[in-house]
Amino acid sequence: MQTGDNAIDPARWGVVIPSYNHAADAIACIRSLWDAEPRPGAVILVDDASPENAVGAVSEWAEKEQIPYRVVGVGTVERETASPQWLTIIAAEENGGFVRTANIGLRFVRDRTALSHVLLLNNDAVVAPQYFGELARAMKEHPDVGLLSGLILEWDRSTIWYAGASFNPLRALAIHDTASPQGTAPRDTGYVCGCTMLISRRALDTVGLLAECFEPCYAEDVDYSLRVRGAGLRVMFAPAAICYHRVGTSLGRERQSARTAFSVNRNRGFTLRRNYRGLPRALGIAYLAVTKPGRAVVELFLGRPGVAWAVLRGMLVGVLSPAAHKRFPGEGATGRGAATRTRRPRRAASQS
Repeated sequence: MQTGDNAIDPARWGVVIPSYNHAADAIACIRSLWDAEPRPGAVILVDDASPENAVGAVSEWAEKEQIPYRVVGVGTVERETASPQWLTIIAAEENGGFVRTANIGLRFVRDRTALSHVLLLNNDAVVAPQYFGELARAMKEHPDVGLLSGLILEWDRSTIWYAGASFNPLRALAIHDTASPQGTAPRDTGYVCGCTMLISRRALDTVGLLAECFEPCYAEDVDYSLRVRGAGLRVMFAPAAICYHRVGTSLGRERQSARTAFSVNRNRGFTLRRNYRGLPRALGIAYLAVTKPGRAVVELFLGRPGVAWAVLRGMLVGVLSPAAHKRFPGEGATGRGAATRTRRPRRAASQS
């Protein structure tokens, strides 16, 4: 494991980008990483079996821009060490969802490279030129940080989408702070958003990968943050590091599909049960059990019976299924029971 200033050098950091379709977004994301000063040492784009030939589009662009790259299969990266190519495109043969796709890249970084940190980055996000320099500055000030993120602005470059966050166990609700941060000093936060999550080597080695019970996505970042804090590492927010995010590309922003409604409600219960005990857990489960039937009735009145059933089914699976505690390959020893206190919530970023 890297120690000292060498570990805080972005040239020794990697970036993992889970990606599905939206090749233009992925290209813009990679371009921002290539143009960053300082630039990360390696980028791993994991394509989740995109039917729109996103791998071909990204490869063609990299060739045109003379960016060193290679395209490999999942089986190849599971057997080999790091490549001298700056950009590695891993082409999955089967669609697995965000969590499993992210884990392909994180596992490669953990097991096959000597990178000291890895940034998990959405393919619909771009970073500001000084993004890695600001993260490195925060890491130098707080060497015990396990997870770190910067300020996330929406695509209009002005609306704050993430400026720190918390998880309210009494409502099993993930909450983004969207108020303008006071000053630029790094500070502790309840959880780091998976849109831009910098993971230290110590956190990756100790806690392991994202919990695949959350597949395809939603709240896996909350769970991971609670597990990292439970391992004795800090979870922090650095306002001076800025990125821009096309909000809603993955899950949709206004009206949820039945699949998304199921994942959201199931994973709220999973997060609560995996990380809290006693009264907070009991009250959170009671809140879901009381409020979700009402939400389902609303969806029925809106003429969306599929979503209504998904809300109910997701809640029931979330509070009852043993899958919440199922161990998976790559999960660290601190995978359960990392209960933590969070700050007072300010504004909900998802449904109530």
